[in-house]
Amino acid sequence: MQHPLSVKNLNVWYGAQHALKDINIDLPARQITAIIGPSGCGKSTFLKTLNRLLELNESVRIEGKVMVDGENIYDPSVDVTDIRTRIGLLAQKPFPLPMSIYDNVAYGMRIHGIKNGSVENGVQEALTSVGLWEEVSGRLKAPATGLSGGQQQRLCLARAIAVKPAVLLCDESTASLDPISAQGIESLLMDLRGQYTLVIVTHNIAQARRLADYVMFMWLGELVEHGPAQTFFNEPQLPLTQAYLARKIG
Repeated sequence: MQHPLSVKNLNVWYGAQHALKDINIDLPARQITAIIGPSGCGKSTFLKTLNRLLELNESVRIEGKVMVDGENIYDPSVDVTDIRTRIGLLAQKPFPLPMSIYDNVAYGMRIHGIKNGSVENGVQEALTSVGLWEEVSGRLKAPATGLSGGQQQRLCLARAIAVKPAVLLCDESTASLDPISAQGIESLLMDLRGQYTLVIVTHNIAQARRLADYVMFMWLGELVEHGPAQTFFNEPQLPLTQAYLARKIG
């Protein structure tokens, strides 16, 4: 099995607080990995180490390796902008840029030197793949902030995939949406598996059951148990995992 994302001996500190402890895992290619666990267990911290967003916090110290297609993204010679292109992020709340619908999707492509004709095609392709093209094709120059919450999140997803990342990270990307919009984002993520390696953080065990091919369970900064979703949910190995899935703790 191909592993485009491989984490080795990853440790993270916020000042003196040891937030992630010796994380070692290979994430399956072109599948959905769900990270579950209680609040404060390190899920979002782990996610943000995968595209070097965490180091924007000055109190953070990171040790270990995150290998993407055989390259350590923490190697000093690596271009951080390139890493964040190859590893996209869909945040918890929709965050459209203060510009038009069209320019939101074109933004990343222009930064990476993609020329105009290709940008136009790329914008249409990305908006089509998230089911937005028919809804917005007549008002591409309108401000993106005029879209509904669910549309804004699909726009942010289009912006993330327009630059053709290898990996897409989703940090509780349906948590701030109404149920119908959330369902729409879930079905888009299902459609994107096979094209992208998806890593999602969720507080919602039912959502992890619906979406995940592979599951990571974290507790107090440690990776407690991980494995293929069916085995993980039907035959959890450790008492802590069993108690969490039964909602007895966390």
